[in-house]
Amino acid sequence: MNALRPVSLAALSGMVASLILLPAAPARAQDAPYDEVVPSSASTDEGLFDVHRVGDQLMFEIPDSLLGRDMIIMSRYHRVQQGLTNVGANMTPNVVVRWERRMDRILMRAVTHSTTADPEDNVSIAVENQSFASILASLQIEARGDGSSVVDVTDLYMGDTPAFTLPASQRQRMAVRRYAADRSWLEWSRSFPINVEVRVVQTYDAGQPPSAQRGGAVSFEVNHSMVLLPEEPMKPRLYDERVGFISIAQTDYSRDFDGVRAQRYAVRYRLEPSDTAAFRRGELVEPVNPWVWYIDPATPEEWIPYVEAGILEWNDGFEQAGFRNAVEVRRAPTEDEDPEFSLLDARHSVLRYVASTTRSANSGGDVVDPRSGEVIRAHTNLYQGVAERMRWQLLSQVATAADDLRYRDDELPEDLMGEAIRYVISHETAHSVGLPHNQRANFVFPPDSLRDPDFVRRMGHSASSVGRTRFNYVAQPGDGVPPERRMGLWDAWAIQWGYTPILDADTPEDEFETLNQWIVERSDRPWFRFASALFGMDVEWDPHRMTEGISDDPVVAAEYGMANLRVMVDSLMPWVLDEGDDYYELENHYLQALTQWNRYAEHAAAAVGGSWTHPKRYGEEGWVYTPIEPDYQRQAMAFLDEHVMRTPTWALNPEVLRRLEHAGAVERIRAYQELAVQRFLNHARIARMIEHQAFLGDATYTPTEMLDDVREIVWRELGEGSAIDTYRRNQQRAYLEQAHHLLHEAESDSWSPPRSGNLRVGNNDDPPLNADLHIAQSDIRPLIRDQLQLLRGEIEARLDTGVPDRMTRIHLEDAAVRLRRTLGG
Repeated sequence: MNALRPVSLAALSGMVASLILLPAAPARAQDAPYDEVVPSSASTDEGLFDVHRVGDQLMFEIPDSLLGRDMIIMSRYHRVQQGLTNVGANMTPNVVVRWERRMDRILMRAVTHSTTADPEDNVSIAVENQSFASILASLQIEARGDGSSVVDVTDLYMGDTPAFTLPASQRQRMAVRRYAADRSWLEWSRSFPINVEVRVVQTYDAGQPPSAQRGGAVSFEVNHSMVLLPEEPMKPRLYDERVGFISIAQTDYSRDFDGVRAQRYAVRYRLEPSDTAAFRRGELVEPVNPWVWYIDPATPEEWIPYVEAGILEWNDGFEQAGFRNAVEVRRAPTEDEDPEFSLLDARHSVLRYVASTTRSANSGGDVVDPRSGEVIRAHTNLYQGVAERMRWQLLSQVATAADDLRYRDDELPEDLMGEAIRYVISHETAHSVGLPHNQRANFVFPPDSLRDPDFVRRMGHSASSVGRTRFNYVAQPGDGVPPERRMGLWDAWAIQWGYTPILDADTPEDEFETLNQWIVERSDRPWFRFASALFGMDVEWDPHRMTEGISDDPVVAAEYGMANLRVMVDSLMPWVLDEGDDYYELENHYLQALTQWNRYAEHAAAAVGGSWTHPKRYGEEGWVYTPIEPDYQRQAMAFLDEHVMRTPTWALNPEVLRRLEHAGAVERIRAYQELAVQRFLNHARIARMIEHQAFLGDATYTPTEMLDDVREIVWRELGEGSAIDTYRRNQQRAYLEQAHHLLHEAESDSWSPPRSGNLRVGNNDDPPLNADLHIAQSDIRPLIRDQLQLLRGEIEARLDTGVPDRMTRIHLEDAAVRLRRTLGG
């Protein structure tokens, strides 16, 4: 490995700037004396740049010493017109810029750090030639100060400059006609030691504004932050898919590697021990710079203690990395208390409360050093609507099993909602720490343990609070299991791996042996593993990687979940309605129940033709992908038969539905059961099963066995000789349509599954794995045709014996017609 520290393109360009661009050009006739450009009457704010206000003009005084230094510009909405977006959202993606001087002008250029090279290596010339920095602005030097240049940036911020104004996508959506400069103004500008903040109000004439349509205008207030990146980048830590971290990618063309492959680095906040001697002795130490979070003063007062607890919970994880009090939480002052403080100040990590119907929260490192992965600033948006989402999920997953009857209400008491908010904040803070959703960590504890209150109090019901799962739906009435979520075993382990300083390592490569050893030592315990979520029917192939699931036996867990769901739906009206209420709560909780039902179907379906994932590297024994045991696949099929394909009478209570709608239930159930049929007859699933049989023979659950079972499940009434109800007729027609699609309409489909989440890193020209599936050349069509021929014989036999139920007969005759169309003849 190359022992030299990689140098970014920006650093190379900075060196070029210092050699070529910095020498002062002779004063030109248009240069004015400094005192005329910046008169004594100017309002000046000193900091990174001295920011001058001269009447309506905004001027930056840029020190020569900062020319060529990398800075990130971040633009966030501070106040918005209703319907435009959410407060705190990014107006445009962050951009890394560098200020340069060329003759009598200052240039602002956008630079990239996706490619690097050692400046001593000849290839650095090629990298620089391939990464020319675009010029975002060119500003006349109005005057020279003492080792500085004064430029007028009024038009940069207040004009219609692409880098600082409404992006094209929003303009198109709102049919923007022009920028209304007469209704736009500079609100304020401030300069701090490492950043400059400029806040402006902007207005556009628009044909389709998001609100106040009659006015034909859209206005908003946006905060532009420009933050100086560290002169010495933090030492990166190499990403490892066995642990999982949010990451950045860089291609080092000087790397000792015969080829071109991106290197990935974990995204982390910079924590350095204040006492290295004590740290080496194994003592907990304070960090040099603790991570300080500010809570929005707009946050509801009753939520603030829970928000604080959700953030501070991560101190327990940082102790695993050797740090005490790594995270601090403070209440942000109001504008009246401190006019200089801003939640959008790029120096501050903040929790922002947003009065929005969005039923969620989001977070992350929103200013990240692209050279190293260092989180400079993090931001969490907590939307008011998340409280409603929590109530939906608590009722569908917890309320039946919880001994605390207060969950069974349309308004949660403060302590229960507060605990739900604490979990949301803990989850979002984890993303700022650098942790992605880890689905694998949700599926680690046996179902029986999740019903044991002592076990759950000690271990939680998941190994991570940052996986996409919510509450313990395995617990049953009378178990007495607490519903709270806490930081889990994987969370603490990931922080230990990502944040423990390896003091004697000079480069990321020097750390690898130690980091690898830590992983291998824990590889036999599933709660220390990482695997990202699988989304979409084509890639449902590992039950341990499905969203919103728990336990090491997802099928048994889904059985418990269904038991709770049935009771919940039957009890909805007395639980959520008081006399005089409308049916808003009833409708939303009922629909949430159907969503939960579909999740359980997804969890079970993923086992059929699936594989277990255990990320490994060379030297570790065993496969990364192991086909799921045939008996477990059959167990999953039995669950789908019982709880999905049979008519779900629990979801068809007329006492509920006829209070919500005059019609629609039949179509709604049809849509869910059609999804189930499409999962069974999915080309990707069948292709995986074909491959498993090719490798394992009859030691696997074969595609013919699976398709025989599906035909039996969907068309059970043919063998029973019983009437076929409306819901079953619908799913049988869905079966025929999906089979027809595979035989004909999908004939030319070419399908490529994604590359297993975060498990591989490569470029578009990698040698192909998971090769394209060409359905017409596979066994899929012969397998489907075989099933339809068998089905045709069964339908004809049933019709020959006579069908007394008229609707059943009409349906079977129609099915026979459809089969003739599909099979021909």
